Amino acid sequence: MRRLLTLWVLGLGALAQVPVGQVATRDVHALLWLPDGRLLFGHHDGLQVSEDEGRTWRDLVRKTGFDAMALVLEGDRLLAAGHWVLSESRDGGKTWRSLRPRGLPALDLHGYAASGGLHFALEATHGYFVSEDGGKTFKSTAPKGLPKAGMAAMVFQGKTLYVAPMGQGLYQSSDGGRTFTQVPTPEREIYALATGAGTLYLGGKTGLWQRTPAGWKRLWQGAVLALAAHPQEAGRLVFIDGQGRVWKLP
Repeated sequence: MRRLLTLWVLGLGALAQVPVGQVATRDVHALLWLPDGRLLFGHHDGLQVSEDEGRTWRDLVRKTGFDAMALVLEGDRLLAAGHWVLSESRDGGKTWRSLRPRGLPALDLHGYAASGGLHFALEATHGYFVSEDGGKTFKSTAPKGLPKAGMAAMVFQGKTLYVAPMGQGLYQSSDGGRTFTQVPTPEREIYALATGAGTLYLGGKTGLWQRTPAGWKRLWQGAVLALAAHPQEAGRLVFIDGQGRVWKLP
């Protein structure tokens, strides 16, 4: 009887470890969980939205070259940044307007984060830039302690900025991106960062991880290319693996 019970419990665990959906795009870039429950997904040719936590998706923007490598929510403002893309939406993603801020010499943006009027960007050719006026104007910056990179995952947690330059681990700044210190992590190849309900998560080449006071806790094993955390409910995550499969925790 005990053996049957054990097999039954294991069976429930196995059922929980199945993908809830699939994306059928030629690339996977960014996920963002909005306060209204919708999920936004940025890929090489636009944006998709899911209203059922990743099970099904429909096009929000379908445009070749609208390469949304980063998705950011700042107040009621949505931002999409990527290969020659910097656009904003003020109506929840229904319509988008292209931006051309002063001080950015080019818009090949391979990393972007924003919070409380502070914007931090990585331009593929010209390096890091910072804005203190909500992204209206930028200035070039060479942050102390942050390695140069051609691509980086970025996210704010409150006033703390986390940046993961491709293949070089994780760094954090508490002074607006002027100086950074390295954060010990279980892997250096980090593809995605997300914060939700006061918790930091990272997705990398080998797994999905949660930062805890005791260190990093593995939540899932396998490559994680894009990751979103519920903004209010701790531990609720949606992520996409290297095969375009969509997973949900818990």
